[in-house]
Amino acid sequence: MSEQFKIIAVGGSEFTLGFRLSGLETLEVLESSNSKETISKLIENKEAGIVIVDEKTMDSLPEQFREDIEAMVRPVVVTLSTTSGAQETLRKKIMKSIGVDLWSK
Repeated sequence: MSEQFKIIAVGGSEFTLGFRLSGLETLEVLESSNSKETISKLIENKEAGIVIVDEKTMDSLPEQFREDIEAMVRPVVVTLSTTSGAQETLRKKIMKSIGVDLWSK
């Protein structure tokens, strides 16, 4: 029997709304809350397979912690952003996790 992992979205209410409406588990992070503690608890969750974090929440994390979670294999932590740098990071993570470059032609 194979393991099943959850996809969990983390961020502000506007960011998580679409994920919540599509049936995914979400964690709302308020500006005044400690996003590092929230994400730390989440990555310790053995059921988490993919964690989707908005750019604003990711930017609020200490640099070393951000680098550590971005290097993790499981859960895969993905930052959603409209910048090209974030797109390249996502591309590398997908290649690392599944071994396929989805952007190749």
